[in-house]
Amino acid sequence: MGGPGCVRGSRLGLGIPWGVRAGFGGPGPCPGVRVGLGIPWGVRGSRAVSGGPGPCPGVRAVPGGPGWVWGSRAVSGGPGWVWGSHGGSGGPGPCPGVPPPVSRPSPAVWCPGPLEFEHGWFFPRGARHPPGSVLRFGCAGGFVLRGPPERRCGAGGRWEGPDPVCDDGAGDCPAPAVPPGASMEGSRSRFAVEGLVRFRCRPGLQLVGSAERRCLEGGFWSGTEPRCRDPNSFDTPEDAAEAFMASLTQTVEAAEANSTHDPTAKRRIRLEAGGALNVFLVLDASRSVNARDYENARAALGELVEKLASLGAAPRYGVVTFGSEPRVELSPTEPNAPGTNLAGALRAVYALLVQQERAERLRGLRPAPVTNSTRHVLVIMTDGRANMGGSPVPVLHQIRELLSIGRDPRDPREEFLDVYAFGLGEEAHAETLNALASHKAGEQHVFFLRDTEDLQEVFHRMIDESSTLGLCGVSLEFGRADDRERNPWEVTVTVTRPGRGQERCQGSLVSPYFVLSAAHCFSGHDLPTWLSVDIGPRERRGVRGLFLHPEFSPGGRRSRGVPEFYDFDAALLQLDRPVRPSPTHRPICIPCTEGAARRAPCEADALRAAPYANVTSLEDIVTPRFLCSGGHEPRVDPVACPGDSGGPVVVTWGQRHFQVGVVSWGVVPACRQRRSPAHARDFHLSVFEVLPWLRERLRDEELGFLP
Repeated sequence: MGGPGCVRGSRLGLGIPWGVRAGFGGPGPCPGVRVGLGIPWGVRGSRAVSGGPGPCPGVRAVPGGPGWVWGSRAVSGGPGWVWGSHGGSGGPGPCPGVPPPVSRPSPAVWCPGPLEFEHGWFFPRGARHPPGSVLRFGCAGGFVLRGPPERRCGAGGRWEGPDPVCDDGAGDCPAPAVPPGASMEGSRSRFAVEGLVRFRCRPGLQLVGSAERRCLEGGFWSGTEPRCRDPNSFDTPEDAAEAFMASLTQTVEAAEANSTHDPTAKRRIRLEAGGALNVFLVLDASRSVNARDYENARAALGELVEKLASLGAAPRYGVVTFGSEPRVELSPTEPNAPGTNLAGALRAVYALLVQQERAERLRGLRPAPVTNSTRHVLVIMTDGRANMGGSPVPVLHQIRELLSIGRDPRDPREEFLDVYAFGLGEEAHAETLNALASHKAGEQHVFFLRDTEDLQEVFHRMIDESSTLGLCGVSLEFGRADDRERNPWEVTVTVTRPGRGQERCQGSLVSPYFVLSAAHCFSGHDLPTWLSVDIGPRERRGVRGLFLHPEFSPGGRRSRGVPEFYDFDAALLQLDRPVRPSPTHRPICIPCTEGAARRAPCEADALRAAPYANVTSLEDIVTPRFLCSGGHEPRVDPVACPGDSGGPVVVTWGQRHFQVGVVSWGVVPACRQRRSPAHARDFHLSVFEVLPWLRERLRDEELGFLP
């Protein structure tokens, strides 16, 4: 689907595991909760998870209606402090006077200075330069500068842009650039065909790329451009994503037989009819990789698979995790093993290729496609040097020999294998990873990142945001994404009643023009001009129309002893101008299907709310249109907090997020308590139950609702 809104076939059925986000401002996945549908949930809610810190001092929340209505009167007479607002991810809520966490200082990062610049000059001189420094270059008469005249030292300790060089055009190959921190060896004939140049980094720096390059017929150099790396420097996720994607798109594209070719598009290698693609993901599972980093790496693999799918590729995947022994598996879930046996992992990849070749030969395929026409991508991710199983480099040579790569100089077949190596953290062994990675002109195949969160961000940044901005339910999930990027549909609604102060609730973007919230946040006398909607900290919209569900009637059951009745607790706000889609401003998806069973024990606790002491019929309080969460069984669930009313209850399906509920009311105000009571329940209006009304009100928004 191209537009925001409902994604068909979401299948929100019974027994399907979801990841749920209920409420606002959560730092990440919290203990699971079962929300009414009988489905196991993992909740990311407001920061008042049972056992965690309470809301900020000084917040005033007045009970309203049945027990506690979240956000109905959370702020009065001024903006105050709203618990659960967008305060970023990770750490306590945005309470005044709470110092931010202290981070461990990182080693100093420097960019190496040039050792030589033949036939030219550079300024300033120096063995190393701090981030932000600028080098300027120029050439002597008769020589032309190829590359930028200025280079800036980036935050990660790498010079921005390509290496400059002075060239007079007299050689068969262009003069090769010498990277900062390196010297080049070879005679003047080195620029003639078959001429050889060698690069060496000064002591203390690590050479990444090709140490030797040969001038080939056709006027280009073998291998890839070298660089000298400070051991404390790292690639930024942005730079790594750009370089990895630039190389990957030249390696991976499954072209359909009837597709047309755009000659202006970036060159990509096509898979011929009958060809195929193998992607081997080799993941370090040694004891040095803690559980959090391991999960981040698995999430990063998911981002990579999503990107490959977005390129139109349908590869066959092999996943190999390695500790002391390699494991061949598609879903790594076994306990981690000690040691780093990268050679064993590559032997497992080699064995998979041999098995595939044998199977293809048994099917009568001669020669076997796996060694003839299949292209192979090998992605290695490790945080340490190989300390078990011997060197992995000879095993890679075995793989190359099996695939007939580099055997015939006239047809080296290098395009059939791309090896990418990601070193994570300070212990990554640059020499080994550089020896394993492919060396192809104009491409980068080895990367050094600080941690697995950077790895996850790299793979996510490879996704072309321009192709997904119009999609609903898409968010950024890598470790350093802020709360706005993780929850781009969340908004805050402010009601300013003249002479009566302000009240705030939450809401969610369901289209560029409409926000879904809770009806109890408003009265029938509120004017649209009294309302404003904040989409993140810097963007505000006015409201042109306020539409409460026609069957919402908070006083409809007072004759039965129910002081406030919250059935059909839904409202739509029409904005005065549309919200332009961006990574921090996207609509949530509205599901197209039916909900499943509700939880009777959860709902029964509604009668324990103080205002319902004299109510005997549960049906007078909780209708089939409510989802229920909270309690201690089978696990302690998070509870909603003041200010959360109107916010979305969100489930995750694949890479998309769907709103299944609107936060409405709770039994007790347990948000401040270190451990909420077992009967602390929250009730959310089920979006499934108001789909007809949403279809009618949003019929011009192209949300893709099922007819």
